[in-house]
Formats: sequence, structure tokens, C-alpha cells
Amino acid sequence: MNKRLVSFFIVLMLVGCSSNNSLTSDGDHSESTPEQSAETLQASPTIPPSAEPSPTASMQQTKAYLDAEKLKANFGFADAEGRNILVTGHEKGLDQEMAQLNEAIGDQGKVLKLKFNKWQDGTEGSNGREMAHNFVNLAGYLYTVEEGSATPDETYYLTDQANFKIDALLPIEPVEGEQALSTVEERVRQRIIDTKNREIQKVWKLAELPIDRQLYLVQFVRMDQDMLFSLVWKEKDEFTFMDYPAVIQGDEYSVWRVDDGGEVMPEMFSILFAAETSEGPLLGINWWGSEGVNTFFLNKEGDSFKEMDIQYGRYTSPL
Repeated sequence: MNKRLVSFFIVLMLVGCSSNNSLTSDGDHSESTPEQSAETLQASPTIPPSAEPSPTASMQQTKAYLDAEKLKANFGFADAEGRNILVTGHEKGLDQEMAQLNEAIGDQGKVLKLKFNKWQDGTEGSNGREMAHNFVNLAGYLYTVEEGSATPDETYYLTDQANFKIDALLPIEPVEGEQALSTVEERVRQRIIDTKNREIQKVWKLAELPIDRQLYLVQFVRMDQDMLFSLVWKEKDEFTFMDYPAVIQGDEYSVWRVDDGGEVMPEMFSILFAAETSEGPLLGINWWGSEGVNTFFLNKEGDSFKEMDIQYGRYTSPL
């Protein structure tokens, strides 16, 4: 074989080696990957394991819980223009404490920024009704709404940023009208019947909340003199009940509230707010009756709800 032919074979061998293998920085050979171009590799740099975000850590950083033990009985209601809120039910002389309150939460969890104004003395012109039309005649602590607008005559819970984590609030989509009845699934209805071992007279869906959570109002069929309605929280396949039993004693027209006719309806209930706690949901509920509205907190404890001692009542009986 002549020298030119030998040289030709040597060149071919060198070209073949360079096309099938690549040399790593430590001197070892590694197989190339045909599917990955140089552009793809540059666009997707390898992230060191220590720098990769942990899903669990990310959830812990974004998850906010409300501390139910920090809640206090500071409630008020808005005037006719939605510009002011009056806190009633407290005595005069608490200006320093009340001046710390700078947020109002209500009307399905809407948050308003507040500024403390003053103690408002009541007038002799008051008719005793805690409503917007009598706002200027009532005694209480007066606040100005600085950001947002309050819903006239709506009840609000007042707090400060340090004691109430706004991020713990849950978005609420109220269900109203015919949809409150028509959107209740048959499997939900049957599950409630099986759990309480009692037939249902009517059931309504009050609200939708994330993720796969709903609030229902259920009135059960009367059993002799025993009456029962429940607020039912459904979270995926778990049901939590807050029961309100009553026994008819003579007056069948006033069972749970004065002049309620022995019935509950979805129009009687609205949600002040819903929030996450470490134990589960906490619900602020308004319950309207013929003479007034009661506001209370339901806190999930284990497999049931408990009414907290923090409550508020407004006398609104028509004139």
C-alpha cells in the first residue's frame, strides 16, 4: 500500500471517531444524544438540586391561616352612602383600643381600609334601630372608609392587620334564586339523608368556594314536635354539620326566630366571610329574622362546627 492510500485511511478513521463520541471535561467519552440539538441544551440549563424549588416548601410559604383565638367582638354596620361604619355594643372610653382597628371585612369577604374617627354620642332622636336610616342617632365608634366602599346597611367585622391574615380569606361565590335549589346534586341530597337518618324538606346551595367546597342550608322534615335545620359544609367528599334543633312548644309560628313560621329560607342567611384556619374553615354568618340580624362565627373542630362566643346582634324591627 502506497503512502497516499495509508494517509487517506487515517483521515477517514479520525473523522469517524469525532462524529460518534464527544469528550467530556474530565476526559471520559460520552455518547451524544441525537434528539437534543445544541440550541435545546442551551435553552434548558440544568438547575442544581439545591436550587430547585420544593413543592412542599412553596405551599407552606403561600398558605395562610387565620388564628381564631385572636378574633374579638368588634362589629359594626355601614351608613346609607357606604362611607362610614359605626361600631356598636361597646362602652365609651376605649378610643385608644378602638383606634387600632383599620380594616373591615364583610359582604362575602370584601376587605375595606378604615380610619378611626371618633366616639359618636347618641341623640334623643334615635328610634333604637341599628340601621342606616338611624345611623347618626346611635352611639358608637365611628370609622371612615378610606379604600373601597361599604355596602349600605351591611354588617362588618372590624380588625387590624396584625390579628387578621387577609390572605387566609376564601373567595365566595353566592348562589341565589332558583339556582340555589336547582344546583343541588342528588348524590349530595342522599348523602345528607343517610348521614342524619332523616328526610329532607328542602335543601339549598348557599355558596361555592375553592377548592371543591360548598355551603348548603337544609331543612329536615318535621318529626312530631321536633324541628331541625342545618348548615352543611361540603369539602370534596367530607360533610360537616352545624345543627339547629328546636322543639315546638305551643307557638308553631315562632320556632327558631320570632315569626319565622317554622321555616328557614336562603334569604335569611349571608356569609360575612370565610377563612382558612389550621383546623379547617371558619365561617362568619349573618342570620336575618323579622326583628333583627344575628352575626356569629362557626369554627370547624374535628368533624363538626362549633359556634364561637364572638357574636353580634342588630335590632332592625320595622317601624
